[in-house]
Amino acid sequence: MAKAHVNLLLKFFTTLQAELTHAPRGGHPGKDFARERLCSRMRKRALLPNPGLKDKAIDNFLQLNEAVKGTSISLANREIHLASLFIRFVLEKQTRSYDPDGVQEVLHWPAVFDQWRFGPGASNGITGTHVAEKVGQVMTTTLSNKPLTDQIRMMSPYHRAKDGAYGAGSSLIEGSKLAVVPKNEDTMRTIAIEPSGNMAVQLGAGRYIEDALRGIGLDIKTQQPKNKLLALRGSLDGQLSTIDLKSASDLITLDLVRLLWPPEWFDLFEKSRSARMKVRDEYITLNMISTMGNGFTFPMMTLTLLSLVVANRVLLSNFEVSHRRVDWKRTAVFGDDIIVPTAEFLPLCDMLTRAGLIVNNDKSYSAGPFRESCGGDYYEGYDVTPFYVKSLCSNAEIYVAINQLLQWCCKHNTSLPQSLAVLVSGIVGRVFFVPEWYGDDAGIRTALVARRFEYLRPKPVRVRLRSLDFAVMLISGGYLIPGDKPDQMFFAPRVKNPKSEVRKGRLPEGWLSGWDPCLRSHQESDHVIELLKMIG
Repeated sequence: MAKAHVNLLLKFFTTLQAELTHAPRGGHPGKDFARERLCSRMRKRALLPNPGLKDKAIDNFLQLNEAVKGTSISLANREIHLASLFIRFVLEKQTRSYDPDGVQEVLHWPAVFDQWRFGPGASNGITGTHVAEKVGQVMTTTLSNKPLTDQIRMMSPYHRAKDGAYGAGSSLIEGSKLAVVPKNEDTMRTIAIEPSGNMAVQLGAGRYIEDALRGIGLDIKTQQPKNKLLALRGSLDGQLSTIDLKSASDLITLDLVRLLWPPEWFDLFEKSRSARMKVRDEYITLNMISTMGNGFTFPMMTLTLLSLVVANRVLLSNFEVSHRRVDWKRTAVFGDDIIVPTAEFLPLCDMLTRAGLIVNNDKSYSAGPFRESCGGDYYEGYDVTPFYVKSLCSNAEIYVAINQLLQWCCKHNTSLPQSLAVLVSGIVGRVFFVPEWYGDDAGIRTALVARRFEYLRPKPVRVRLRSLDFAVMLISGGYLIPGDKPDQMFFAPRVKNPKSEVRKGRLPEGWLSGWDPCLRSHQESDHVIELLKMIG
């Protein structure tokens, strides 16, 4: 990040802190709390230079891996029985949806092989991140996972034909490798870059578990808003509590999964996981079942934690509550974001601790008027969720920050003109004003927009497909863009820092302004206009 961009980001934070601190108090107590929340959290995701974060993150991971090795599970037999019984019920129910004859079967292998896919990120031993780049390469795989990878390729007519013509379609690799990515100004996050063959199987298993969760009412793809709604309710009446766990994905041990999951699934996890990871040019043995970056980690963690929630509830009710039904009006689990009735909070925290997990007491709430879950923060029913600015390295990023600031001001009926002026001053060239229904990175969203206007959009990047061996499969999946000639095919790779281009737009016929009634009220739109007039 260039020094000028760092200075702009720091100037914005300083100005915003000063404005929030000196803003008049009063009105709804949630409004004051929202200011305090933004003051304390505004830099949470800021990407500021901080030498040594990478080494610190790797050292912390190595220490955590050693700590997991000594973790002991002290769950009672009744707790283990109830949790495992719930997991088995969920999986058996899903198996019957795949195969009506699969009564009391917990794993239907064809469903795993049918749902495999390439991951969206990098793979160990493979170049490129797009499906079009990966599909023609030999799959990398660990020894334990090789039969599963070979089975995947055998079931695909395209891969089977290529392997028959050119030889083996998989190659052995020792395991995954550790990567470090930015999280905020003080922390970097560690993830595993898995071999492509392992990832394919892991994602197939992950989809199986996601389908099973959906079958009992928990859809991972749509669960976050439900968590937020329950957190809001909990902040109003105090009857629901939110629980957050520290490094949950790295602290789920092999022993815990062995105790709770059916043997067939534990065997699948064992075969498809990377038991070894490359860290600083050396391979180490992983003591956790999986890490972030593994394709089955998130759904497996969700169902594991949900089973403990259910077991805890059944025990507290003296078995008056069935382990087969979850009351979603007072329960939510999304990864390590958990919501349960307040009466269950302390017993569940105790059970989670005895399962080898660490409750994050700083982010878990069972008393008072505040609750948070899945990025939603609420104080007595008032939305106090702050906005976060990662960087201000381009006009597109500055526009995103401006629109976040304006939306926050609208929500809390406040004005932060000095902070807005700092952001606008960082825009290079003309300032673009766009209708309110445009994206945050296109320009400043406002109802006061010219009939003909200019806006930013990410500049498309196209790469020509070198081999047409898998063109039919890729076209049917929507991965390719046709070129001007019949033998030309292109794909759009994921770009880390996409460049923007200026485009021209116009208001639709019959529209007199850029107001979007679905996004803002008249009062909010007028408030944005007044804020923009304050800075000229």
